Amino acid sequence: MIRYAVSMSAESLLQDAGRTGLTAQARQGTRPAAAPLTRELPGDGEQGRGHVGSPAVCCLLVDVDAFLPRAAEAADGWSDRTRHRLRRIIDEQVRHETEASVQPLPPDEWLLTLSSPTADDVQRRARRIAAGIHHTVRAGGELTVTVAVGRTTTGPDAVPEAVSSARQAHRSKLALGPDRVIPAPVLDGGSVDLHASHSFPTGPDVSAPHDVHRELARAISKGESDRARRLLCDWFGTATTCADGDDELVRRWLLGQVLATTAVLDGRLGAGTASDWMAVCEAVPYPALAELADLHEQTTVADWAGRVIDALVTRHRRTSTRTSTLDLVRRHVDQHFTDPDMRLKSVAAIVAVSPFHISHLFRSELGTTFRDYVTQRRVRRAQRLLEETRLGMEQVAQASGFGTPIQLRRVLVRETGATPSAIRQSARERT
Repeated sequence: MIRYAVSMSAESLLQDAGRTGLTAQARQGTRPAAAPLTRELPGDGEQGRGHVGSPAVCCLLVDVDAFLPRAAEAADGWSDRTRHRLRRIIDEQVRHETEASVQPLPPDEWLLTLSSPTADDVQRRARRIAAGIHHTVRAGGELTVTVAVGRTTTGPDAVPEAVSSARQAHRSKLALGPDRVIPAPVLDGGSVDLHASHSFPTGPDVSAPHDVHRELARAISKGESDRARRLLCDWFGTATTCADGDDELVRRWLLGQVLATTAVLDGRLGAGTASDWMAVCEAVPYPALAELADLHEQTTVADWAGRVIDALVTRHRRTSTRTSTLDLVRRHVDQHFTDPDMRLKSVAAIVAVSPFHISHLFRSELGTTFRDYVTQRRVRRAQRLLEETRLGMEQVAQASGFGTPIQLRRVLVRETGATPSAIRQSARERT
């Protein structure tokens, strides 16, 4: 007998999850978690709460391939017709099952939960149903689906663990591609690892694709968004081949390319200090990167790459403009700080920006003020002249931009705690 557990609102799904003890681990990704089985499974109740007598549970996750891109381009009503068609196919495949629940997970997924007194039986039924759904949809043309089959679980947490296993197997679609049945492999010794969708060879046996971050950075720095997007998408295609189905490895490689590209754009690649990498992490486009964990459709990678590239291009343009303006101001100050009449307003007029903009750049980029920056340049020049020459105080004041000996003395005492005479005397004693 089929049981349809339909809980369309997010609130009701979370309530269902709470009643069945589904944990956050079982509700991975942004999809709603499994609703409880709509009838009590064999072994539930007081006996079923222990391992003895608990039924074996297996979950299947059915996902319509490229549903969202196609829905965006299709005529009105396509989405509803597609969902109704898939529901009829799933209904037909499980109509002889006595212990099964089917839950739609809008917009394009269905979660099937099967149970049986024996693990071998429920796994065999799950794979038969998965193959039947996949074959029937493909035979009908127009659509394809990917069906992920989770591991068989038992015990008090059998349902949430089965849901988690199916979801993890489904994540492998990113690397394996669509239109297939993806069974969760049984690990050595029959153990269940709910944190890894598959066991793939890593390390020396897996060669990473060539790095593309420098090419990406060059394209982004020139504002060539389309070229950068193509570079990243082509690299992704190579990465999925090299990873041999390991979706987590593909995600790590993608993250590495984005971080390295950001580091190149900021001139921090190879710097290696904690502060440098903190700055890089602050610069990466987090909204797009947050989607990386839930990315499972190869057809949506181009859109995802576009959002990442656009964010990096926008940031680079903004940063380049800020850096260019700041460099012009600093260059002018370094060349003219000995002029005692130099003011923020006059410098702003020379570089054609507002005084407020210059003040903001100095605070945000250098952590100081325009006035303090100029003062420090003058103080360092005055110290050097006092220590290395025999110029009089009036000459030192004019040559360092202070104008008068009185102003020279006042600023040096405030900034260094020493008078001009004390600075000169200290230098003589050292020699």
